[in-house]
Amino acid sequence: MISPGAVRAELVRTLYRQPVWLLLINPFNSAVVGGVLWQSVSPGLHAPIVAWVVASLLVAGVRGLLRKRYVSVARAPADAPRWARRFTAVVALAGLLWGAGGAIFYDAHAGVSQLIMLFAIGGMVAGAAGTLAYHRPAFLAYATTAILPVAVRIMAVGDRMHVAMGLLGIVYGLALVMVAANTNRALTEAFRLRFENDELLGRLHAAQLSLEESNRLLEQRVDERGAALERQAEALREARRMESLGLLAGGVAHDFNNLITVILGNAYLATEAEGLPVEARAALDEIHGAADRAASLVSQLLAFSRRQVMVRRTLDLNAVVSGMQRLLVRLIGENVELEVVLQPGPLPIIADPVQLEQVLVNLASNARDAMRGCAGTLTIETQAMDVAAGAAGSSVPVTVEPGAWIVLSVRDTGTGMDAETRRLAFHPFFTTKEVGQGTGLGLATVHGIVEQSGGRVFVESEVGEGSCFRVFLPRAAGASDSDREVGGDAASRGKATPPHRGTVLLAEDDARVRAVTAQALRGAGFVVIEAEDGEQALQWADSHVGPIDLLVTDLVMTRMGGLELARRLKAVRPGLRVLYVSGYPWNSQVPPSDPAAGVDFLPKPFTPQILVDRAARMIADLSGPPADPRATGSGDTAPWRRFRSR
Repeated sequence: MISPGAVRAELVRTLYRQPVWLLLINPFNSAVVGGVLWQSVSPGLHAPIVAWVVASLLVAGVRGLLRKRYVSVARAPADAPRWARRFTAVVALAGLLWGAGGAIFYDAHAGVSQLIMLFAIGGMVAGAAGTLAYHRPAFLAYATTAILPVAVRIMAVGDRMHVAMGLLGIVYGLALVMVAANTNRALTEAFRLRFENDELLGRLHAAQLSLEESNRLLEQRVDERGAALERQAEALREARRMESLGLLAGGVAHDFNNLITVILGNAYLATEAEGLPVEARAALDEIHGAADRAASLVSQLLAFSRRQVMVRRTLDLNAVVSGMQRLLVRLIGENVELEVVLQPGPLPIIADPVQLEQVLVNLASNARDAMRGCAGTLTIETQAMDVAAGAAGSSVPVTVEPGAWIVLSVRDTGTGMDAETRRLAFHPFFTTKEVGQGTGLGLATVHGIVEQSGGRVFVESEVGEGSCFRVFLPRAAGASDSDREVGGDAASRGKATPPHRGTVLLAEDDARVRAVTAQALRGAGFVVIEAEDGEQALQWADSHVGPIDLLVTDLVMTRMGGLELARRLKAVRPGLRVLYVSGYPWNSQVPPSDPAAGVDFLPKPFTPQILVDRAARMIADLSGPPADPRATGSGDTAPWRRFRSR
């Protein structure tokens, strides 16, 4: 859209660009009129006539100098009003010379000479209505100063004829003002249309160039289109396979996680046997390790298909990176050197430890592939960063909100990426690897996990310069050293679980899971009431005369699920704490964990110690600290310690 200021600036420019000979009209006409008056006025007015002609010539010179100055300097559209005021002042002075000359030299008795004077003034003003119409104030200043003094002088004669002549002169001036205004509007519209036409021509030219470029590349892109269509078809097939995999993962997760829970639980409980042979303990260790790997595989599969519940807790990013260091060394291979640069001190964040480890593995794998076939260096760096409002720039991406952040940087010395690859890096199924070498979901999964954790991930890369992925995660406020975790359940690390007291109502429709869960809880000192589904749990709760401190219930059971069971029990036992467990992936029906409100969620598979510690913490919040272990006589807790140090 053309701005009015640009049009006004062009009008002022045209005003200054008028031919130089127009400046000479004023002094030329002054000399002609002066010569005519010379014969009819008294000798005492000869000197004023000469001065009047010389002044007209000087004003013309000033106009010429102003024009030269305007043409010689660079001018911005914003300077137009200042130059317009200068021009108006000079032409007002020129008009004033004509008005003053007419008033001074007017003689009512010298008809012919005065007629020439009035004719010259009228002609000059009429001509100015065209030449000065580019700027209405300039013409108004010229016409007013030229006509008004003469009209007043004529009317001052006093007779009816001269009064009429003066009024006619004023009306003549007003008519010329209207003419100049109409001319100005026409010129303004003409300039606006010209600008719009130039703009349209520019767009047309640009469109024409773009069309020519498109035509030039058309044949090349036709050849590439066939390959692109094949890649898109393969991506569609891959997307369908991944969707099927996601549906399959959700469908088998429940039963598979139940099986892993049974395996892990029995492996833990079997270590309580006295005099266990070394070979048996080694076999149990193998079973435990295989079950752990199976649980990790299910967890990664669900994270891959975006169907895993996020179990967020306070973590120290430095501890997570340090704990992953040995795995990453094996992952990247012998040709790549791993450098870890950790900012001293704890860096607390709130995230899911399994998914955060998945982010590290995916970024390290991506860096390894970028350095495939050559030696390189993979650098992992952590730092705390406080981003102030308006601080976004080269070091802080503009989409990072102000606040306290923990930054994880993964940098490689690989091949790097061009601008188009950087733009598509986090898109699902985008990959620069050959067919069969990658799914294109690694970085997309990283992006999804980081965004779901409230963070941001960015890539900085140039061809031949390597790549750097920076993950911004919100800093956990008020986290102390005592509540930071690296994964798993914080209560399950570093100290033995003492015997506990309290009554637990266990509702689980899988008999094997129910058996190992009840055994673990009883072994920890709890009184356990077992129920094979929600309806039986309600019956046992109705017949139980004592308090029930905690309900441990599977979410999905054949007769009455955990949500309905908890709702009905809480109606009659308002202070009941509820621990939901499930092998199904997350969905909108799973209640959010809120231990302060007596509600928590524990995904399967879990070890007995994690279950016991979670139950103990929830009951302790309700009834105070657990009883003295020596008062319960529940026996040695060494088996739990052995697995915690594993």
